[in-house]
Formats: sequence, C-alpha cells, structure tokens
Amino acid sequence: MAFASVSAAYAQEISDSIAVCPPGEPAEAIEADRTPGMDSRFMSVEEITVATDTIIANYDSDWTDLSMQGRLQFDGLPMRVNVKVYMKRGESIILSARAPIFGEVARVEVNTDSIVLINKHTRCYNSQSISGLGVDAKAYLCDLQDIMMGQVAFPGHGRLTPEMALDSQWIAMKDDNALIYPYPDLQVAGTEYGFVMDSSCWQLRSFVLMLKRANVAIDTNYKYGQQGWTLGLEINLPKKKMNGEVELSYPDYQPNVLDFTNLDGKYRKVDIKQLLRF
Repeated sequence: MAFASVSAAYAQEISDSIAVCPPGEPAEAIEADRTPGMDSRFMSVEEITVATDTIIANYDSDWTDLSMQGRLQFDGLPMRVNVKVYMKRGESIILSARAPIFGEVARVEVNTDSIVLINKHTRCYNSQSISGLGVDAKAYLCDLQDIMMGQVAFPGHGRLTPEMALDSQWIAMKDDNALIYPYPDLQVAGTEYGFVMDSSCWQLRSFVLMLKRANVAIDTNYKYGQQGWTLGLEINLPKKKMNGEVELSYPDYQPNVLDFTNLDGKYRKVDIKQLLRF
C-alpha cells in the first residue's frame, strides 16, 4: 500500500504515482500527476538541498534523558487525563496517562525490543516487536525519539542527511506543504512512513507511519507554541479510526525517572481493538 493511501490528511492531495521518480533524480522537469483543484510538483535538487540545510540547522542539541508534562484527550478515554513523557536516549520512551480518582490509566512503553501499549484500567496490553525489523534497535529508538521531538529522522537510519535527502522523493504541495517520502532502501521491513513539512520554515507538520502486518496507520500532527507543542494523533485500524491530542511542555533535561511496568502475571495480552476498550 502506498504512503499516500495511508495519510488521512493528504490522501486526496497526492497522486497514486507518487513513487515513480527514480531515486536521487528529482528535477523540475518531472511533474507529479495533477488532481483537479490542486497544484503539486516534484522539487528540484537545488530546492531539496536548501530545505535539507535548513532542517539540519534546526536539530536539537544532544541530550541524555528528559521529561515532558501535559494533557491527553483520546477516543475511548472517559475524560481528559494528565500525561508524563520520559525518555532516555536510545533506551526508552515511556508515556504515562493519569486520570483524577482513577490514577494511572494507560501507558506506552518503548525499549530496544518492543513497543508495548498498556491499558491499566482493564489490565491488558499489546506489544509489537522492534527487534524483528532488521535494524539496529538502539538507533531505531533514537530516531523515534527525534520524531517525537519534531525532528526529521528516518527510523533505523538516523536524522536526515544530504545523502538521505536525495534518496527520497520531495513533492511541493499547496498551502506551503511539502511531502518527503523516503525510497524503499530507507524504509524498514513491515513499515512505511513519510513526512509532511511546512515549507515556509521547514518544521515538521505531520509524520505518518504504517504498520503493515497489523494494517494500522498512525498519523501524528505537530503544532508549536510558546510554552510547548501539541501532538494530534490519528490511529487508523482496519475497521475503526481513533483520534486524540497530547499537549506537552517543552523538555525538562533534569527529569525524575519512570520505570517500566512489570507485566508478569498481572496483565493479559490482547489485540489492539480489545486493548482500546475502557
């Protein structure tokens, strides 16, 4: 399934022929198929080079661990909940959601082996393996952390570089949007992903990831503010769509540590659909 078909926000704006330009050969002479009412085109090598330099210049400095505080609203949750995100570079990502009276109701825990979704209210969980993707797990986790922080990183391959930029397809779209779609050698087995950028400043607007085996697409949208940023979440399941929003503060680089949940004997493994029942 092509990336365009899993991006809910841009599926109607991108041609099905999006991936026909040969790797490393975008040029002004190659034009995307046009859809009525829209204007899109492949970007030139010169445009890609300028955009890449701007994106690289905006990378955050290195860090060891950090935390962010915020609030989460998500389909299926009975109320808006408080969240804490803790990340240790290359080792862990933990998102904890807490509700008044109920306490901690849900978690997302990522390590170098797997991504684990935990429903603490119903004592259920679901996990997806990272170790089976055929990439360096620590590098993959670092890239996921960068993406959460609004950086352009290719899972398993690192942050965007000039070489990676020319091994991707760039399409300029209307409303100051640009699509970056990495070619197959930068994709990871079992997944497909791409980025939508604000071409006026080259900040990340949207990251779309598809888990092919589970037939699940996750669209994360970014809005930046003075005190922090908002991540809009859209999860497309085979027969259901879930929407949510996380408001986060900018990072604290001297955080309190969060530990992983002990699942042994206390939680049962279920499918995604059952997991999301509260």
